[in-house]
Order: sequence, then structure tokens, then C-alpha cells
Amino acid sequence: MGRPPSSGGPAFRFTHAEVAEMEEHLRHLNNAIPQRNVIQGLAEKFTASAARAGKIPVQYKQVWNWFQNRRYSQRARTPRGAPPPQGKMLPTGAEEHHPASFRAQGSSSSYPGSHSGKSPSDGGQAEFEAKSARDGAWYDVAAFLSHRLFETGDPEVKVRFSGFGPEEDEWINVRKCVRLRSLPCESAECVAVLPGDLILCFQEGKEQALYFDARVLDAQRRRHDVRGCRCRFLVRYDHDHSETSSPLTYM
Repeated sequence: MGRPPSSGGPAFRFTHAEVAEMEEHLRHLNNAIPQRNVIQGLAEKFTASAARAGKIPVQYKQVWNWFQNRRYSQRARTPRGAPPPQGKMLPTGAEEHHPASFRAQGSSSSYPGSHSGKSPSDGGQAEFEAKSARDGAWYDVAAFLSHRLFETGDPEVKVRFSGFGPEEDEWINVRKCVRLRSLPCESAECVAVLPGDLILCFQEGKEQALYFDARVLDAQRRRHDVRGCRCRFLVRYDHDHSETSSPLTYM
């Protein structure tokens, strides 16, 4: 996983033709992420296209992140199921990191004790996300492969990230970098987003487009229309302290 650029330059963008092709894959798979070989094939095809001649090659993770983000956007437009049960065990200090907003981050949790990315304590409904030490971004967990106790006494789990192979597996600190999967925010919920809230926010860079923790600095309320929420939120990312004005769909 490459580290996203920290400053300068235009953001990476897919062309209209590339977006149309990826959307066709989503429709064909009923909004599921394609297999690894399909995503790799798309990255190679886009790189070889005449429209990208002389430009930076399209990376596997850029394509995968597009599918991941689009799935979250689609999920935000559909009715939600029942909320996960309350009373999750929180490590010391986790409360101060618990956000009050959408794409609402799940609280940190003790080791799920399962070989899947779901918790067995709630009927398998809870899913998890983990922060990669390689780039500081958050990814959905496909499976917990193993666990151990680190020298400091903190528990760690070996994580397989959704959409990635074993070469991208990482040992993750459970107390700091594993939590219940974040949920996208629906348009009507934007009123709950307030300055000071901790959120998970999409960040587009020159070569990467990933989800990072951020703080809401200000909220500019606008009248909604047929497209949904038109509000803008000034956020500051925790990992590089950059600030940007983001729409609700990025959170």
C-alpha cells in the first residue's frame, strides 16, 4: 500500500469512460467488489489506454478504492438495518475517539476472536475496519488470521484487508487500530455533524484516494435538493493536518 502524497498537485481522477466501465462491473456484480484479478486487469487496461499516455500508471489500489467508495455511497442511499447492539467493550481512552457523526466510526474493540471480519457475539452482523500502518488509512477487514500479545502488553491481530492478498497482511494494534466498520451518512443525518466531531473522510491525492480520520472544523448548511445533501464541511485530517471542504458523500 503506497503512502498518499501529503501536498501539492492535482487530485487523481478517473476518466468518464473508466468510471462507466467500473460502474458496469458493479451492476453486473450487484454492487459487490470484483475479484482481485478483475481489478488488476482494469488497472492495467486503464494505464495502457491512449487517454493516459505519458501519465502515472493507474494502480490496483486506486481502482479498488473507487469500488469501495462507490459501495459506501450506494449503501448510504439504501435503508439501514437494525443498529449494532450497545455495550461493546472499550479500551481505556477509546471514548475520546468515539465520533458523534456519520460514516459514524465504530468504537475500538477488544480482539473479535473470530477468523472472519465479523463478530460472533452479535450473530455475525458486526463488521470491522482496521488502520494500516503503511499509509495510515482505514480499510475493511476480510479476516482476522491470528493474534498475539505485543511486548507492551497490547493485543495485536494479523489482518487480511478486503480486496487485498496475503502480501498486504499486517499485524495491527487492536486497541488503537481496530474498530467496528464505519457507516455512510444519509442526507437527512447531516444536521448531526457538528464542529469537533471525529469522522472518517475520503481524501483524494495525486495518486491515491483513501479514507482517513479527520475532525470537523466548520459546517456550511445549504438547502437540500433532489440530489440530496448540498452542505459542505471544513475538515482537518489527523494524519497530515491538511484542511479541505468536503461534501457529505466523502464521509
